[in-house]
Amino acid sequence: MIKSAETNEEILVQIGRDLKGMLARIRSCNYTLYKNFEKDLDEDSRKFFQTIERDCDSIKSIIHNMISVDSCFDDDYEQAPKTVVLNHIIKKIVDEFPAQTFKEKNIKIVYEDLDEEIYIYIDEQAITKVLEQLLTNACKFSYTDGQVVVKLVKYANVANISVSDQGIGIPKKLRPYIFNKFSKATRRGTMGEESSGLGLYLAKNIIERHQGSIWYESQEDNGSNFFINLPLRDRI
Repeated sequence: MIKSAETNEEILVQIGRDLKGMLARIRSCNYTLYKNFEKDLDEDSRKFFQTIERDCDSIKSIIHNMISVDSCFDDDYEQAPKTVVLNHIIKKIVDEFPAQTFKEKNIKIVYEDLDEEIYIYIDEQAITKVLEQLLTNACKFSYTDGQVVVKLVKYANVANISVSDQGIGIPKKLRPYIFNKFSKATRRGTMGEESSGLGLYLAKNIIERHQGSIWYESQEDNGSNFFINLPLRDRI
């Protein structure tokens, strides 16, 4: 049974890698067609192109998570930690976050930073994946013209990062499954965005490999707030 499960995961990962190339071609064709006919498009036609781009964004996230199951969480997976300024990492993620849906929903991202620089020993690439996943989810489950707030706080020996939204929240019946692999809590976003059920499972694994913790608070129809604690390390 275990061997069969491992084989199924390998198949999913290979499919994900094949789809990644196809998706890139679809996005390229969609962009080229839009630019060629942009002047002649009516509003409905523009929305069709935007829908294709939005769906590609969702599919890209699903594929990324499928591949990450294999590449990030084998027993022999090696992290590549280094000492970084956490404030700078978070600001870069917020400033460069690429989600097309943020633009379509007119969602504003606010970063509440600290006055002091926080030095921390992390695998920057892995933590970036976690924060991008939380931002993706916050956008996915937010309403149009909403706001997402990313906040950094320092306690005695930990850095705390929170990502909060004003969206649809998490129903009580789904909460026990939020961090499960291929979660039963999978659902569509407010504009029909798809989900793989892997994002928060991967996030939890990454944070725990950093000896940290992740949890959330949520009220149905009144948003969600996800928290991350990471142990601090002094500047080298």
